Amino acid sequence: MAARFLLCIILLFLLGSCIESISPHHQRPAERLFVFGDSYADTGNIARGLANCWKPPYGSTFPGKPAGRFSDGRVITDFIATFLGVPSPVPYRLRRVAGHRGSYGINFAYSGTGVFDTSAPLPNVTTQIDYLEQMIKEGWYEKRQVRSSMAFLALAGIDYLEFLLYKNGTLEGLRRYVHSVVNQTALDLRRLGEIGVGRIGVLGLGPIGCIPLSTRTLARSSCIDLLNQDAVYHNTLLHQAVDEINDHFRHRSLVAVLDVYDTLLSMVDGRNKLGPRFENPLSQCCVGTTPGSDCGDTDHSGKPMYSVCEDPGRRLFWDHGHPTQVAWSTIFQAFSPTLHQLFSQ
Repeated sequence: MAARFLLCIILLFLLGSCIESISPHHQRPAERLFVFGDSYADTGNIARGLANCWKPPYGSTFPGKPAGRFSDGRVITDFIATFLGVPSPVPYRLRRVAGHRGSYGINFAYSGTGVFDTSAPLPNVTTQIDYLEQMIKEGWYEKRQVRSSMAFLALAGIDYLEFLLYKNGTLEGLRRYVHSVVNQTALDLRRLGEIGVGRIGVLGLGPIGCIPLSTRTLARSSCIDLLNQDAVYHNTLLHQAVDEINDHFRHRSLVAVLDVYDTLLSMVDGRNKLGPRFENPLSQCCVGTTPGSDCGDTDHSGKPMYSVCEDPGRRLFWDHGHPTQVAWSTIFQAFSPTLHQLFSQ
């Protein structure tokens, strides 16, 4: 009897040790995801009448039809949600019909927006954070739930394109404007920390001088170095701002910059080792076929005014400024170690 009792104690001890060693791998890094930003992160907030992402051929890879994402398939929001082990968060405009899905977070990102107001009459990042704060005040989420959440902020550089295209800005003056954009981004990140969000990831700026919209607008056949230099400057200032925020909260892992610049540039010049070698990396897979037309446009009879490449999985850009699903997957692989580090401390 004593021997059986001793055997039971040993088995319980071993079982407990196994549970302790296994359970951390089954715990979610965060229980929910709150998303802010623009079309890099939007999964359906922008209205159907405002954007072509609700028209074919968008969504042709996933989910097989247009779903409000500016890509042939998944965008970076979806990959981060998968990393956390939660469903991709429900768009803010659908929050009242989300049911239990809302418990996994909300996507507040709106395509066409920036940290400042843009030509799109949609909420900028500050207003998007207002929406989260209002939901907390209304009791949608308790403080402890906010603490066990992750916030993700993704911006494609629309503030800079607006500065050049609609605010009569110059390439020479863009460097000074970078300070304003990064300072506002830092205020937004700090505010998320003050609200109590447990972990925050902010997407660094990619080589905006390489996107088809930039090269097409300035009639270049290669990346625009001056724009890329400003993107590097943006990222340098952003890293400095994030270090200051972490020092302020005395938590070195509260906010992390998810760098994409080097990864995207390696895709452009063929040095990328994480994914496929992309064909015609500066061109877009879905492109307008008439002057002034773009991906998703149709004429008065409904005839497509665009063409689509044979295999989006071999292309870096889906349309004039957005990566394909496979490109986003590769980008995510590149910065996923930073995410692991963010949640390891």
